[in-house]
Amino acid sequence: MQRTHFKLTGASRPYDPARQAIRPDLADVAEAAHHFAPHYARAVPYRLRQAASLLASPAADAAVVVQLAAGADFALLDITGAWGWGYCINTHAVGYLPVDSIEPASAP
Repeated sequence: MQRTHFKLTGASRPYDPARQAIRPDLADVAEAAHHFAPHYARAVPYRLRQAASLLASPAADAAVVVQLAAGADFALLDITGAWGWGYCINTHAVGYLPVDSIEPASAP
């Protein structure tokens, strides 16, 4: 059996984790052309049921990234436990929200 070897070449591109949805384990598929991640996810359209704080990490006492208004559009990339990770469509601010504060965008 012939082995195939792969080599990563070129410079790594810096990114802004506050505006680009990239974590060590997962990234928005929109970033795939520019950044490597072990897994990619396609954002699913959600919206906020109520005003909520977008947080820097999945913890109630985490730093607030931005305050989002009820009805704001949110691109959901991952749900772990009670937390959803993604970004606000309007500002592209990346962070975590309690999953009970969002609903699918197609909901009435």
